[in-house]
Amino acid sequence: MYKDYKSITSDVLNSLLENQQVSITEEELNNLKKICGVRFDLPLDDITYPAFESLVGKPNTRNPKTGIYIFTHKESGSKYVGSSNSLSRRLNQYFTFKHFNQENSGLLIPLFKKEGFEAFNLSIFVMPNDLNVSPVKSDYSYLFLEQYYLLHEEFNLNTQRIVNFRINQGKNIYLYNLEGKILYYSSNSLKKFMDVLRTHHETCTNCIKTGESYLDYFKITDTPISDVIQSDLTLPELLELLENKRKETLKKQSKIKFSKAIIIRKEDEEEIIKFNSITETVRYFESLGLKVDRNKISKTLDTNKPYKGYIFFKSK
Repeated sequence: MYKDYKSITSDVLNSLLENQQVSITEEELNNLKKICGVRFDLPLDDITYPAFESLVGKPNTRNPKTGIYIFTHKESGSKYVGSSNSLSRRLNQYFTFKHFNQENSGLLIPLFKKEGFEAFNLSIFVMPNDLNVSPVKSDYSYLFLEQYYLLHEEFNLNTQRIVNFRINQGKNIYLYNLEGKILYYSSNSLKKFMDVLRTHHETCTNCIKTGESYLDYFKITDTPISDVIQSDLTLPELLELLENKRKETLKKQSKIKFSKAIIIRKEDEEEIIKFNSITETVRYFESLGLKVDRNKISKTLDTNKPYKGYIFFKSK
């Protein structure tokens, strides 16, 4: 137990958590310590509840807020710190008394029962989306912050002093570069992987099953690769890289889509005209004073359905 927060360094945390195979740099820890908490007097009322809900969301909301919470006993200053990957759900369990029937409930719950919520205030620290930590750690960075506070003597309502990171539970999903030499991101949950990186379920599962590349740049897999280099990109930087690759892929696909050789003929005539691309076809119609939609042309290819009085075919 430490009296001074300055004594709780990344080296202290890393030594304590070595068996769980997690670590944090001093810079990353400092970034976590800079996160501002929002304090609420308890119990919540009609005035404070809307602000609380705006901060953490509703209990069953999609994309729940991750972070830590601190209950402080007003009279004694004693504290309790907890964490959750769904703050709204966890705190709702307190406020609806779902934690109150647990055996071995520690020191906090008996105080709630004895003195009520009005004897406490609550501070909530929500992990920001632009948190400057390694993307590989972004799933569980809040647990480092919880561990940081647990080592201070103020948190004497906690009975457990070491956080269980649980990073080896569940099925891990990894994002590597195409050659499998750089690890950009990992998560022990497919849902979390998709939520954080903004990828679709079908895309992820297809890449995992077939080994196909993602955006012609990344490899998504549930198989860990040894001797890889961990990317030094922050999560915002990784998201920016992903977005740029999505734009490049879309541009490439659009170019292929609209570079098809096209044959057209009037609806009631046999004479055909051939063009090298949809773009060239559109320009031809513009020369006739006709405005056409290239997406509409693409959809009517080989359907034998007329559009603007013409039938459209892909050149064989």
